[in-house]
Amino acid sequence: MKNSIFFSCIFILSGITANAQPVEQIRPSMKLTSEGIRGGMGVSVVWNPPLNRYYAAVSGTGEKWLIIYNQQGKPIKKPYSLPFDPGSLWLEGSGKSLKSYASGMEGLYVIHLREGLPAYFENIFYSLHNPVAIGNGAWASHRREMWYYHDKTIFRYKTKHAHHRPSLNLNIDDFENELNSMGLIYTGIKNREIGIYDRGQHRILLYSAKTGRCRSILQIMDETGPKPICGDISYANGYYWLYDRETGIWHGYR
Repeated sequence: MKNSIFFSCIFILSGITANAQPVEQIRPSMKLTSEGIRGGMGVSVVWNPPLNRYYAAVSGTGEKWLIIYNQQGKPIKKPYSLPFDPGSLWLEGSGKSLKSYASGMEGLYVIHLREGLPAYFENIFYSLHNPVAIGNGAWASHRREMWYYHDKTIFRYKTKHAHHRPSLNLNIDDFENELNSMGLIYTGIKNREIGIYDRGQHRILLYSAKTGRCRSILQIMDETGPKPICGDISYANGYYWLYDRETGIWHGYR
């Protein structure tokens, strides 16, 4: 009888260990600073490896901005005013252009680059894509899809005419938290592709794109950093980025 109880306890504890998500601590390691950009929503941070530059988009203010930073996180030019309201941003090809799905019905834009700087903007097509019209999307590079998060669901779109793909439901019932309502990241890390910011616990939950289950937790060791409610989150160059609307600074964690 004692042996049965002993082995039952071992079995239960093994199940708990198997189902628990590993926790990793990440700390502030980088900042992208800017002058005079305040109040808007941080859309995306993009890394351009050939040029060692960061690009970041900000929306939701009277002006829509694209800011370019050097490898140390300092702006190398004045912010570029965008002719559309960006809802996402990603690097295309070998770094010769950026693409962005705009908010509302504005559709897909290309920002053509010359020597790493914007040369001209081109609207490819008009189409409604973001199911909630606001919030920031993440470019799922391995699948060449744009993903948006809202109410436990990942909405997926192929870039060509915003063709809708089957949605993915996330299993978030195991967490009592305050999740960022309309922002996500795509890491490209196997079984931890999707990241959702948990404002209540100041951490990032990493989910499997295959199962929709949380596989890992990143605890942010920075109590003074931003705690975004909607959008303001990105992933680029191995950093997890959170945007502070009051200061206009992207905080990068590793």
